[in-house]
Amino acid sequence: MIRSMTGFGRGESGRWATEIRSVNHRFCEIQHRLPRSLVSLEGRFRDELKRRIKRGRVEVACYPDNRSESETRGVVLDEEMADQVLRGLAQLKERYHIAQEVDLSHILSQREIFRTIDESPDLDQVWEAIRPTLTDALEAHDRMRVAEGQNLLRAICESLQSLEGLQEQIAARAPEVVGSYRDRLAKRLQGLLPGEEWDEGRLLQEAAVFADRSDITEELSRLLSHIHQFRSFLESPGPHGRQLEFLLQEMNREVNTVGSKANDLSISQWVVASKGELEKMREQIQNVE
Repeated sequence: MIRSMTGFGRGESGRWATEIRSVNHRFCEIQHRLPRSLVSLEGRFRDELKRRIKRGRVEVACYPDNRSESETRGVVLDEEMADQVLRGLAQLKERYHIAQEVDLSHILSQREIFRTIDESPDLDQVWEAIRPTLTDALEAHDRMRVAEGQNLLRAICESLQSLEGLQEQIAARAPEVVGSYRDRLAKRLQGLLPGEEWDEGRLLQEAAVFADRSDITEELSRLLSHIHQFRSFLESPGPHGRQLEFLLQEMNREVNTVGSKANDLSISQWVVASKGELEKMREQIQNVE
């Protein structure tokens, strides 16, 4: 079974919500969007994600579903600063002979006397509350990747079947290429030397050289082997995106070699068609995990 690298999943518990988004990428790259109070949990998020996701650029976001679960901050009075402010106000009153009494509103207008502190949450307790939402998000994300993977699989198998058919056509045509070349060469000699004798042995020698130079048996055999191995990866469990990419490169190499060696119009046309199918497969494989 193959999976797409593109997916989305969400899980929520009424207290926390977790979302996972992913797109194709050569390696597994994880990005976190967490509240500051949960930064210490990044490692736990990463471990859970890597158990289920092997390739792709993944973004995980976790946030509270209500304000009470958000980053907890406390406000405390900085008594030393408040004392300084109070003494300063008293000095101003005395220095400038201000009749108005210093009251609480004057002190509260000085924000410096208060400071905020972050209350450290119990991370283990918070993780136990968040983890089910992450599990639900991963399962939803996986279902979407499997569904998209099935669409990719259908398109890839269609191109693979077409490629296999083209390989069979080329293999059937290959033995006829040498005979066709020999006949063309004989007709050319007859046209150049009408009524004269020419060396039949030399003709056969030229045909043999052409046959050796244009022999594509090994390339076709390797291409067929790659096709079978490619299909076996598609049918087996586990992420095989990198193996499929490698096999696709090898198949493209064999097809290019066939095109350069086989001096035949029909084979050239089938090579062009094969490259088209390989390009279709390449576009699909880019999104396979």
